[in-house]
Amino acid sequence: MRVYFIFDIKEELRKLYIGKEKELYEILSSIYHLRDNQVEYGYELLKQIINPIDKEVIDRDIFVKLHRDYPYSKRNDIHYYNQLYTDEVSRLCVKRCYMKLEVDHSTSSFFSILKIFSNNYFACDFASLRYFFLGENTCKN
Repeated sequence: MRVYFIFDIKEELRKLYIGKEKELYEILSSIYHLRDNQVEYGYELLKQIINPIDKEVIDRDIFVKLHRDYPYSKRNDIHYYNQLYTDEVSRLCVKRCYMKLEVDHSTSSFFSILKIFSNNYFACDFASLRYFFLGENTCKN
């Protein structure tokens, strides 16, 4: 299983890091791996890099867009996409600073859905060292 953390990168930083995605990934990775006693410091750094996510709007818009699709469901705060034909099982949880996407394979239908909302979404799989902007169709590792 892969776990992606998806951040809404500020527009000026997205422009700065296009073509230098590894550097952006390393910054976010260093924040992710901070010790518990450095959480406040990490949060202050993160606020300088990302836009807050409007959780209610994203949750509602995803639900409205997908609620009639057979493979989609939502329970509590988690969006599920279970496509039997492609053997895809994805779970998306939207938070105010990031979105957490758990997938059984390397990709998810949620990637194409989320890039409709913003070109600034940057996905990081810190365990597998994978990262990419959702607006770009490339995955770096």
